[in-house]
Amino acid sequence: MDFTLNLVPNQQAIYFVDETMTSYTNLYNIPSKKELCFVVHELVINAVEAMNHANLNEVEKIQVHVSQDEELVKVTVIDQAKGIPEKDWEKFLQFDLEDPTYSDRGRGLFFVKNMVDEIWFENVSDTKFLVGISKKIGA
Repeated sequence: MDFTLNLVPNQQAIYFVDETMTSYTNLYNIPSKKELCFVVHELVINAVEAMNHANLNEVEKIQVHVSQDEELVKVTVIDQAKGIPEKDWEKFLQFDLEDPTYSDRGRGLFFVKNMVDEIWFENVSDTKFLVGISKKIGA
């Protein structure tokens, strides 16, 4: 099973991905449905916010790719907002409630990291940033 969504970076894209992932996880009886849907939701919110913050027009799209085999679901989200500098990747996967700069933002990747088996980042080009996750579903 493979599918790719090309989305305009807006609120409707988030709702569409939520509905698509719910339907997909139900149809294929994916274990940890709620966690996988939450993870993809967080990754798409981050992409939408990054592209909106970069003031990119709606010609640029967010790409969500989902692939599944007997053992694993992989999801990648690519946006056009340049992403996180490589030197900061590990920092974005940490979260400290004791940090005085704590806010209600910035927790998503920490939660994602703790709900999947693997998370990775890739600077695809000067303007494209990929976040990928994999989650075991097989025996």
